[in-house]
Amino acid sequence: MRNALGDNPSPTATEVLEAAERLLDNVLRSDCETRTTALDLLTVDALMTRALEIAGRDPSVLEQFPEEAMRRISELARE
Repeated sequence: MRNALGDNPSPTATEVLEAAERLLDNVLRSDCETRTTALDLLTVDALMTRALEIAGRDPSVLEQFPEEAMRRISELARE
């Protein structure tokens, strides 16, 4: 996760979401049949969980963030 976040010690929910999007995009563009891909997918899952945890600290962010995150991730799958 640290690599995906560029060693940022306190990223925002959006920054974590963007890292998850980049990694998921890389996975979707690969053959998706390697051990590395499985580890990358686990990292995407951890990043998404972390993004939601960070968003949960701010009620104004949490109100919109989950729907925005799902929309952005689902768009990657459609590409």
